Amino acid sequence: MAALMGNILQSPISTKFGIAILAIVLAGNSSVPTRAQAIRPASVSVEGSTAYIDGTITSEVAAEFTTLAARPGVKSVSLNSPGGRVFPALEIARAIKAAGLNTIVPPGDECHSACAFIFLAGSERIAQGKLGVHQISGVDDPSLTQTAIGQIYEDLVTFNAPSYLVSRMLRTPPEDMYIFTPEELERNSINIRDRSKGQAVPHLLPIETWLRQSWLVGVFLNTHTSQPFIALESDNMEPLLRIAHYPHRSQTFVEIMVPEGSISGTSARLELRFAHGNDEPFSLFVDADIETNAYAFDFPTDPVAIQKFWAAFAAGTELAVLNSFGVEIGRYSLAGSRRALDDFFKVALR
Repeated sequence: MAALMGNILQSPISTKFGIAILAIVLAGNSSVPTRAQAIRPASVSVEGSTAYIDGTITSEVAAEFTTLAARPGVKSVSLNSPGGRVFPALEIARAIKAAGLNTIVPPGDECHSACAFIFLAGSERIAQGKLGVHQISGVDDPSLTQTAIGQIYEDLVTFNAPSYLVSRMLRTPPEDMYIFTPEELERNSINIRDRSKGQAVPHLLPIETWLRQSWLVGVFLNTHTSQPFIALESDNMEPLLRIAHYPHRSQTFVEIMVPEGSISGTSARLELRFAHGNDEPFSLFVDADIETNAYAFDFPTDPVAIQKFWAAFAAGTELAVLNSFGVEIGRYSLAGSRRALDDFFKVALR
């Protein structure tokens, strides 16, 4: 590990860009049925006050739905779909949002991939069946340009999509599907049973992202401040480790997100312990502020300390974070960290 760290420390790129400026290209929820989705004929119907969508989402389904949903008395939409085309799904979702309809995934049914956009548009939304998400990908659909994908995430903001759901989406490759547990649906306000208690606007809006094994590199918009920032985030979300850089104010800091109210005090000395196979671990120590839901610390201003951090991050195989009592706060695989840093350097130099 020491030799590899030495090579990185000697790199003129790592010396020039000691702070985190990270770039992202989005991979996301498939616009066409993926291997994770079974294609089956779709049907749209209305019974009483409920509209039903059953099957793969297509342009024809969207056109038929908007006609049926305009009928007087329709109040909710029942979903059973493996997914399908993204833009027709968004057309349906916008119609649901505009009409103030509720959405339901009944027990035993599924709502995966593009169908999840439709579900999220409900004023009240209850998934008792399986709700699944994954990354958006333009591989099979040229219409899904980077700009278009950014607009999709803007729609998710208007649907009050919880940040937790978006984070899971970004971390799940297009060929896989993340299925939320009943506990996740309730705990993270994915299910909304009372429209008056709907989520606030999500804090983070993805603009571009890359998933590099255990690390997500991305450009995000802070919707509270309307300021863009660049982030390197762990795939492990319990707790999430985020390195954030705000270019407009040249600030780089690290956050370790924990459940709100689970820590107390004003500051803590943390150990960042980097492992590399059977080699002796390498540790860095930082003084972190304690916030309501995070440990947070600024990157050091010393160039040597910055270089040591990035070298250990790229060369190590695992990172453990311990508090001042030696208790482990979080443990993170460093698989893909070197490639994530390569992405960072490419973007920083362009």
